[in-house]
Amino acid sequence: MVEGRSAEAVRDTPAGPAVGRLAPTKYWLFAWLAFLPIALARAENFSESDTFWQIRTGILTLEAGRIPAVDPFSWTAAGEPWTLNSWGFNVLLAAVYNVSGLPGVALGCAAIAAAIIGLVLFLARARGASPAVAGWLLLPTSLLLIIWLSARPHLVDYLAVLLLVIILGRMLDAPSLRQLCALALLVTVWVNLHAASLLGVAIVGGTLVLAGVQKNTRRRVGWFAGALAVALLCSLANPYGIGIFSQTTQVKAASTVITEWQPLNVADPVQFVPVALGLVALVVAVRRREIVFSAALLVTLAGSVAAMRIIPILLLISMPVLMSAASRPVVLRYFESRRRMLAQCGTLAVAAVTVLVAVNLPAVGRPDPASYPSDAIGAIPAGCTLFNDYMVGGLVILQRPDARVSLDSRNDLYGADRVNNFMRFIEQGDGDLDQRLSGADCVLVPPSSGLARALQANPEWQLKTTEPASVLFVRVPGS
Repeated sequence: MVEGRSAEAVRDTPAGPAVGRLAPTKYWLFAWLAFLPIALARAENFSESDTFWQIRTGILTLEAGRIPAVDPFSWTAAGEPWTLNSWGFNVLLAAVYNVSGLPGVALGCAAIAAAIIGLVLFLARARGASPAVAGWLLLPTSLLLIIWLSARPHLVDYLAVLLLVIILGRMLDAPSLRQLCALALLVTVWVNLHAASLLGVAIVGGTLVLAGVQKNTRRRVGWFAGALAVALLCSLANPYGIGIFSQTTQVKAASTVITEWQPLNVADPVQFVPVALGLVALVVAVRRREIVFSAALLVTLAGSVAAMRIIPILLLISMPVLMSAASRPVVLRYFESRRRMLAQCGTLAVAAVTVLVAVNLPAVGRPDPASYPSDAIGAIPAGCTLFNDYMVGGLVILQRPDARVSLDSRNDLYGADRVNNFMRFIEQGDGDLDQRLSGADCVLVPPSSGLARALQANPEWQLKTTEPASVLFVRVPGS
């Protein structure tokens, strides 16, 4: 059932021809299976620093039986209050890591990515899309999505938003306490895995407003008002309660140095194209009077303009709408007339990706060697107080918990000013080195940085290890 109309009725509209209804389940399965090599390709090496300290935090949470309240990893913010916005996801990562290491974490997150695309195709099918059209649209949009499918709690947001759309669509169709209970469960789990569930609250609120505007759905306003109350209350069912609101603001303010928190840049095609597709999907959803999709697209469009990290959610919500809109008779006739050619091209594309994934599969879960220095981290002296670059801090926390870092990607802990100050010093390497490096026994920074060049000429520091990603300096004893 889809937003007030049966699935059959939707499929028989011009935007969703009856051909979609006749497509066997196996064709949708083929479309989903074609995406799996792409999900595995993204899992082959880690490029996100967050993943590493999140695993170590999860391990610490499991060992202590409680969520850390102060910073346990750095020497520059040691003992300062620390609020975790993904404590549940951290614990899940740690549980997988304890069993199967980073390869297990990578494959587990790839499975979540596959589930996300499965929900996209489920929504497309329910709206009468053709599996062939859906599959072909999925291939190019996957290229836009793949950079976002890293092993981070954002995967939870992508999955949860799609589940929310399904729940709200069924509530619009035939409201019941079952949908409210499902919504309560979803938001409660979501807010404890990642404190981005307020995005879901906004989507429920948008659906309530649009339901009140449209005549034939005004009778559902009471249900959606109840859904909004449930979403708000369940968002408070987290260890920090109402503090989730200030936490979200704090993370946004402290992450201004991070690209994904920057506002939309229309000159960047990686940002502009998904937003343009979102606008097209919104026009289609509004013309079809699909309240839930319209609300979700409006909220995520506004979010994408404010911060580009919302763009993948916008794209995921847009895909079922676009897949359905593209499944028109003229398109289906073309696909039918070129069935063999399209099947051969699709098979070749999937086979090429599959071969590349198979060749590189032994490296699954490997920290990206272009960003992370494995030898240098291993060479850090035991118990060292480390002054380090932003990117490597997370991996040091995971692999060398005995060492204390100066910085990592927990921007909400350090604050934008401190992060900017450290990064500027590393890049330029100017000022009083004795003062700036006071308290540090080791330095791990990129070899091209100004600080690395300054330390090479400083007799108080000894170069210990050199890698393309980083160089390790150790303070000369007695200096």
